[in-house]
Amino acid sequence: MKIQRFQLIFVLLAASAMVFSASLEGPRMGMVFDSSTKAIRPILGIPGAAIMGAPLKTALDLRRVAISPGQDFALASQGEHNEVVVVHLDRAPMTSTLVQGAHRGPDQMVFSPGGRVAAIHYKDGNRIQVLGGLPSAPKVMDELYLSGSALHSTLAVGDDNTVLASGGNSVYWVTHSGEVPILKGVGKVSAITLTTARLALVADAGTNQIHRLQNLTNALETDILAGPAQGIATPVAVAISSDARRAFVANGKTGVVAILDLQGKTVLHKIDCGCRLTGLDRLDGDNLFRLTEPSNKPMWVLEASAKETRVVFVPADLARSSPK
Repeated sequence: MKIQRFQLIFVLLAASAMVFSASLEGPRMGMVFDSSTKAIRPILGIPGAAIMGAPLKTALDLRRVAISPGQDFALASQGEHNEVVVVHLDRAPMTSTLVQGAHRGPDQMVFSPGGRVAAIHYKDGNRIQVLGGLPSAPKVMDELYLSGSALHSTLAVGDDNTVLASGGNSVYWVTHSGEVPILKGVGKVSAITLTTARLALVADAGTNQIHRLQNLTNALETDILAGPAQGIATPVAVAISSDARRAFVANGKTGVVAILDLQGKTVLHKIDCGCRLTGLDRLDGDNLFRLTEPSNKPMWVLEASAKETRVVFVPADLARSSPK
């Protein structure tokens, strides 16, 4: 009976997807950029009963896309000249706004947890632009530079415009005066996340440790939040819960998501995805994260709300249809 019930749910969702494939009507878990079709697609349904929707129609030639935590807009480079634009996902059809002053051809784009600040890195010149006024009035608020000794590998920005970047075996606070090393001697930084200058987490895939940094710009404090004993094994992503009480770590070696208590340094949950974890990308919900990329295999999602903590899947998208 249980199998039949789920089959019925997926059939109904599939029918809904056909009707609303080009719109934003009906329940949806968020958006995802499908790199194989260079299209933004909705995830239709609710956790545990969802399917991939058809690509949203747009005239944009999307090259690189970062979707905001609120799932209402995206940053993208588009067209032959790789111009940086804001794509408004809450409008049908989608529209875009050029980000005045943004350099062309970004190599990386990341959002702050609140989604109203973003940082863009350019390998050319090893420079970082900080964007504000998102999404309705996007503008370049700051331009920062990294020296040759701090070649960038990982980037993060906070809601207060604090920028962190890793290079070599160090993590830097990036300022107008240059980069300030705030964490040295790390093995291999695989991910950084921060809320504001008050709290940041650094995932070290070289030593299998999660570093906690507090009061980054004044009276810095650092400690080890978790290590191999807590199940940290080649972490590929780290995130902080919306209430800043928990940390989520996606472990590439084991396929396990470790949920840590930021107050007591204890492991609250270990959830085995049974998949190859690629990240912790926020979706539209309370501590809802996409764990894998869209493909012809199931896409896995972590639901860590106040009511339930579980890993669910979005069925394999065998069609992988292209935008019309």
